[in-house]
This record gives sequence, C-alpha cells and structure tokens, in this order.
Amino acid sequence: MRKLLLSILATFLVIGLVGAGTYAWFQDTETSTGNIFQAGTLDLQVKDDGIGDPDPWGDGVDLTWVMDDMIPGVSTVTNTVTLRNVGSISADHVEISFSHSIIDTPDVESDTEWSSDPEDLAKWLEITAMIYDAVNLLSAPEPQLTDANGNGWIDLEDVTMSPNTDVGGPLDNLPSPEDVGGEVTLSMTVSFRAEATNDIQGDTLTTTVTFTLNQDSSQ
Repeated sequence: MRKLLLSILATFLVIGLVGAGTYAWFQDTETSTGNIFQAGTLDLQVKDDGIGDPDPWGDGVDLTWVMDDMIPGVSTVTNTVTLRNVGSISADHVEISFSHSIIDTPDVESDTEWSSDPEDLAKWLEITAMIYDAVNLLSAPEPQLTDANGNGWIDLEDVTMSPNTDVGGPLDNLPSPEDVGGEVTLSMTVSFRAEATNDIQGDTLTTTVTFTLNQDSSQ
C-alpha cells in the first residue's frame, strides 16, 4: 500500500512538472534606438587690428604688436585683440599668459652682450596700458599687475612672473566673452624705455600671448 501511494505521488509530481512547462505567457518588446551622446564645445576665436596685417576671426592671430628698429624713449605701439566663444558651452573665465624668445644678432658691433636672454630686452618694454573688458589692469582694483622685477615700471618681463601669473592673479579669472555680451577685447600699449642699454642693440624679442577659455571657476 505504501509503495502504491508513493508511486501515485511520484506520478502527480511528474504530471505537475510537465504541466508547468506547457503554459505560454504573452510578451511584447519595444526598443529605444538612435540614442546620441555628443560632447559640447568651447571654441575660442580671436581677431586683431594689426597695423598693416589685420586678422579676421579665426583660431589665432599674428603681428598684433610690432615695433621695428625701436628707438629708446620714442617707439610705442598700441593694438587690440578681440575674443569670442563660438562653441556650444558657456565659459566661466579667460586666462592670459605671455612667453618670450629672443634672437641676439652677433654682428652688431655696438651690442655689448651677444648672448642675451629674453628678459634682458623684455624688461625695457614697458606696458603703459593693458585694458581688458574696459578695465586697465595696471590700475584696476585688486588684483592688478605688479612690478615683479622691481625696476619701477610694468613690463613684458613682469607678465611672465609671479604674482602676475598666479592662480587668482590679475591675468587669471578675467571675464569671459559671454559676460560682456559675446565679445571682449584686450588692448595693450607697449613703449621702449629711454633707459635701454647697449647690451640689447639689434636684438629681436618675439612675444606670444596665449588666451585660454575655461569652462569652470576651478580651472
């Protein structure tokens, strides 16, 4: 009897398992296609009013500030670079940096030093005005440009030195083009000091001004 009951129970279990596998449940599947993840852009463009060589909007300009055959105490140049952001992302601020290289012509007899460093000439090129977004960085509320080399004036050497180059310094955290309605300008006047010495006669200083557009205040 016991064997019969066990046999009947086993039969019911088999029937149950077989029956469980025969059910059909309705199902409908749809898909989401064509999903796109495209990064936005910061795209800084510049133009200038270079004397004799103005540059239209583009990714770089050249020959903006040029003085040939400079005469101490006489030669001066003023020019302007305009910036805009044509990307899809708004910028937080602009940074400006300066770098220099020098060519020391060795066949200038009156040149008393034929192995000049860039700062030897840069210190005689006084910045008499640097106006960004209508604010003169020489006389702006803090932070403003500092006479970092201690020679008594602000020059092209100073703008490559601390504290002028520090994070949060006068060349950092400048208003972005969006802050002023789409475009912002940097106008700079550079003059050749009358005190310039013979060691830089015939020398040529090439200066690169770099504008960096930053998305976030932490940069």
